[in-house]
Amino acid sequence: MRQLVWMTEGRDRHIWSVVSAMMALIANCHRDNKRSPLEPDDFNPTLTKEERRRNAILITDDNVEIMREEFKKAFL
Repeated sequence: MRQLVWMTEGRDRHIWSVVSAMMALIANCHRDNKRSPLEPDDFNPTLTKEERRRNAILITDDNVEIMREEFKKAFL
């Protein structure tokens, strides 16, 4: 039963991440240029402030190289 709860919570989080990205896109298309752009996390009710900070990934040259290698493995 616990695993079913985890699965439904994961599904809900995924759906909200997709919907919040679309909401941020629409809001940024209609916002005033003087205001700062909105991010998908601003619309996602499943994330707390701590989770928003924790989910951030710092992009470095090493990360880019790792992603490049994984992309090559997956698609070539």
